[in-house]
Amino acid sequence: MFDRSRLWALALLVAVFAAGAAVGGALSLALRDRAARHRPERPRQESSYLDRLDRELHLTAAQRDSVAAILRRYDQPMQELWRTARQRLDSLRVKVRADIGAVLSREQQEQFRLMNQRMDSLRAVRERGGSSRDH
Repeated sequence: MFDRSRLWALALLVAVFAAGAAVGGALSLALRDRAARHRPERPRQESSYLDRLDRELHLTAAQRDSVAAILRRYDQPMQELWRTARQRLDSLRVKVRADIGAVLSREQQEQFRLMNQRMDSLRAVRERGGSSRDH
């Protein structure tokens, strides 16, 4: 059946995949939460961050105006940073998926492709600011 080295290799592969999925999921959530606060095309999210600051810090009207101006001033550089990070993450994700696919059987490769398709679809919904239930 399985010799000891193949069993260890399979266990290592599963552990690496699980760790990668956990880190990828956590990073995706962190990037989504931070990016949501800095998108100019979504003033609702900027307002909600500003509203939260106002609510928790009890900003004066002048402070609220200043904070809104600061958020607008840093919005473009933050967007660029997240765009670059997202591109690098996407590139790495493609490499990881290719390496994992190379060790799978044809049947597993098809299941892996479908699984990734579902994850990509959910990620796209999250990045648009919705939830998987909206889809």
